[in-house]
Amino acid sequence: MSKINVPRAKHGWLQFVAIVLLIVICIVGTWIVARATAPRTDEATSDEESSGSSSAQTAEPSVADSALDSLGDVAHQQAGIVIDQSKSQLTYIRLSDGMHLGSANERFARPALSLSKLYIADYVIDEGTESEKYDALHMISDSDDGIAEELFAAYPESIDEVAKKYGLYSTDAGEYWGRSVTSTYDVVKFIRALKDEDPLHPILVAMSQPDEIAADGYEQDFGTAVLKNVIGTKWGWSNDRDIHASVSFGDDFIVAASVTGSARDLTKLVRTQLSGQKLEEATTWFLESQKPGGGSKKAPEKIISD
Repeated sequence: MSKINVPRAKHGWLQFVAIVLLIVICIVGTWIVARATAPRTDEATSDEESSGSSSAQTAEPSVADSALDSLGDVAHQQAGIVIDQSKSQLTYIRLSDGMHLGSANERFARPALSLSKLYIADYVIDEGTESEKYDALHMISDSDDGIAEELFAAYPESIDEVAKKYGLYSTDAGEYWGRSVTSTYDVVKFIRALKDEDPLHPILVAMSQPDEIAADGYEQDFGTAVLKNVIGTKWGWSNDRDIHASVSFGDDFIVAASVTGSARDLTKLVRTQLSGQKLEEATTWFLESQKPGGGSKKAPEKIISD
């Protein structure tokens, strides 16, 4: 009996040792992996360290910090375009002295709607045939979607190339011109470039001669067009009429606005935020900031009420 049982005992003991060794190896392996993937000791490992300690590693800046405080750096990379989820957006600039008013989100991307037709037209004027150039200007005056589809099909690179040309960092064509994005800041920047290039640029002339009724039967009489001394306007609206936008210019100003809401909502936004009182207050601040020692004064980053 003993000659038979002893080997079995030894065999069981060897199995037990093997299992113990396997467990030890697993524990050591897990510890090594944990050490390899764990943060270094000089990195912040708690909320207090990451936000309150000067010796802790600085946290990645938020969208508000990077995109607003440093003039839209987040949006300077096409892959990093920031989409604006707020209800409204507005940008205003006075050309004679450079006074600039804008909502805090003015550099973030929103649906471009028919404002993208301005970009398409600019490209076609440079690259298109004579017939296409006339179509492009007609497209601006009556906001003809059919012409936009034809021109964008012929020049799918148009919106993105114009964005590169003028440094419109929140503008992108996407897969279709009707789904392109831009910002009120970009649109104002674009119109200013056209005015600097030629006060009688064909696109500006087309904007100054809009049809009262657009090609789809929608009235073009709202938004920034209601301001005094407006010379030209381009309007935009979504198919479901849930989003409206417009850009206008005068001899000494350019203004663009966009709102998630009706045409009436857009008009109300413009009249409220660019009332005579608002502009007077902004002018007073601006003139004070231009005086010696006045540069430390900072204009409010946001003029649109929440």
